[in-house]
Amino acid sequence: MSLNPRPSIRTLADLARAGFEIARQPVTKVDFEVHHVRDRPGYLRDLAGGGEETMAFLETLCSSAAGVGVAIGTRTRKRADDAEAVGPHDGQQRAEPPQPGADGWIFGQTAWPNPTFIYESAETFEGLVAIDPAAREVGEWHGLAVRDVVKEIAEAAVAVAGAPLVSVQCPAQLPTIVKTRNHDLSTRKETPSSPRSLAVRFAIALRDVSATMRFELGDRIRELCEKQGFGLWIADTRPGHRPGNWFEVCPADDARSPLYNGDLRPRQRVGTCLPITCAGPARAGSTLAIVSFLQRYPRVGVIGCAETSLSDVAFIHLLLSVPGVGTERLNRILGKLLHEQGAPARPRRLLQELFSRLGLRPEEAGPQAQPGASDPAGDYQTFAGPAFAPRPGAGPESLAVWVSWEVARRDDGLAAPLRCLYQALGDVVPEVPDSPGVPLSEVAGVDYLICRATEQSVVRGKAKLAVPKAVLRRFSGPGAEAPAAKLCAALEDAWRARVEKSGVDGVSEVTVAWREFWLGHWAYR
Repeated sequence: MSLNPRPSIRTLADLARAGFEIARQPVTKVDFEVHHVRDRPGYLRDLAGGGEETMAFLETLCSSAAGVGVAIGTRTRKRADDAEAVGPHDGQQRAEPPQPGADGWIFGQTAWPNPTFIYESAETFEGLVAIDPAAREVGEWHGLAVRDVVKEIAEAAVAVAGAPLVSVQCPAQLPTIVKTRNHDLSTRKETPSSPRSLAVRFAIALRDVSATMRFELGDRIRELCEKQGFGLWIADTRPGHRPGNWFEVCPADDARSPLYNGDLRPRQRVGTCLPITCAGPARAGSTLAIVSFLQRYPRVGVIGCAETSLSDVAFIHLLLSVPGVGTERLNRILGKLLHEQGAPARPRRLLQELFSRLGLRPEEAGPQAQPGASDPAGDYQTFAGPAFAPRPGAGPESLAVWVSWEVARRDDGLAAPLRCLYQALGDVVPEVPDSPGVPLSEVAGVDYLICRATEQSVVRGKAKLAVPKAVLRRFSGPGAEAPAAKLCAALEDAWRARVEKSGVDGVSEVTVAWREFWLGHWAYR
């Protein structure tokens, strides 16, 4: 590698940021927990507010797909006054055995951060690829399509933009459905889309913010979507337009892509899914390395994913579809592997060993790593299991309700607002129609949540809830305001009242809306 005698301004800025972060934190390593669980309403609320130990569950990523949920949170187990020095060579080399829980498996570990990683860029390229918006259950071809789309997006980020992926999520909500009669705007009618559609939403940090770069990225993703019949939307970046505003580039085709019409039984529904989470220093190319490895196994798909960086540690969560293997057999083989003394922890080695024991063979002509080539995810830790039988998630009968908050930095910056929000859900709808005696707080689920503690000493969070549309009957009546808008206005007022009553200091904003772009101006993309 040649040395550049004149480092770029970006390199100097990254070095300065790294020095600042290291000076602020006496403990270099980041403690975190990963929860792979059966998705149920209230799990994150119970996790965040379960006691003094879990109140530090602050910077958090939560997502669900096919009835399987993941909750990832970073925490500091030791305070600054009793912190111990951490050596650079004490990282775990073997897989971490899970701690069984009532809903799934829990993993706890530490990782080295990368303070120079930019996960919150001033400029991003954000897109939304719709694979099969009308799907009510997940088939094998869906998993292969999601896997290939994520790989193409990750490859574009590295090859075209030379920049990292800052977020990926699947399933995702598609833009609001807008209809007019004969293009008459006075007849405009907006209908909320399903909270969970088989779509991949992504954001790429841009170091080069030129229009040329945006066109190159857009053209590469557009070519893929036109070839496969996928829908594509690009985020509207005009001044005054917030996250959730989209430009349609190409519409989704109702037919299945011909690429997945081979001998892979594409119409067969997925019977077993395996959650895996890879964690390590955030860097560009790590997602591409992991997904490229998975492509060597032609029948292993990805039916859900969530990726972001918390405390400068990258977390890449993938929900794999594993054909021909039952959940009991997979869990038995995986459990035995994870408890072996020499169980590998690195993504390639662990998955390769697991797939071999399951009888899954890679393609002989698959892409091979070049000798001496560095693997961006080669030092990542891998947390796998347990396997679940997938189940349908929130469909057209559910409404997406977006919420966001900002509070002065505190240990319960996630737990306190979330607790007040669930109390407000019960206040607004004490009994869900068709479910006697069941309040909305016991039915509404968290589809997606991101919470960060920023350098400005504030905690900011954003979440998407799935609410049964049956509750809108309570808000129907005369007036121009739609029932969904009435529900969100009532919930925001009740949430604000609960926050004030709880005595939580420093809450500067809480927002509820059924459109994402109606959230606070700072809300994360």
